[in-house]
Amino acid sequence: MSSEPFSTEPRYLSGYFLIASVNLLDPNFVRTVVLLIQHNDEGAFGLVLNRPSGKELNDVLPESLDGAVLHVPVYLGGPVQQDYLFVLHSGLENKLLNPNATSPIPGVFFEPATKQLISYLIDEWNITPLEDRPKLRLYAGYSGWGPGQLERELRENSWFVVPGHQSIVFHPDPDNAWKDALSRKGKYYRFVAETGYMPSIN
Repeated sequence: MSSEPFSTEPRYLSGYFLIASVNLLDPNFVRTVVLLIQHNDEGAFGLVLNRPSGKELNDVLPESLDGAVLHVPVYLGGPVQQDYLFVLHSGLENKLLNPNATSPIPGVFFEPATKQLISYLIDEWNITPLEDRPKLRLYAGYSGWGPGQLERELRENSWFVVPGHQSIVFHPDPDNAWKDALSRKGKYYRFVAETGYMPSIN
């Protein structure tokens, strides 16, 4: 019998991470960490945190951009509607914060990439000292589940679940975000993260 404690999650997992199991082979989600923005009886909505698209903001917008903003990378938030841009950030000035922005976990805000926000990146990002810039990630597309779909995947052990944390959302190394997120779940899961192998816990 494993001594690793089992935690009980709430029925709805808004603000939690879904961490892909080693058995999850869907190419959209292999070794991914998903932040669930919303989860209820109607389904779930989230963003894959650790899959860079290889593109930057200037590659996906028609505007001509220059300077530091060229280096704002775009991540793939999921396979759905990748022509839509979403943002996770650590907080913006009140004049920039969308009134519909939500905070799924402390220190992290979610909102669509509005024209106002894009204008801020174009006009002010370049002239803002690096240490004064908010933490910010851009995502093309999102991950979505219909009613009961995520619950079924959880019963099939496709995902590990752990409370979300800002350090993983803005992880400086996307290649290691999956390992570090899974390691937060405990010693057994650190072993899984390091080896990619799930020993029996029976």
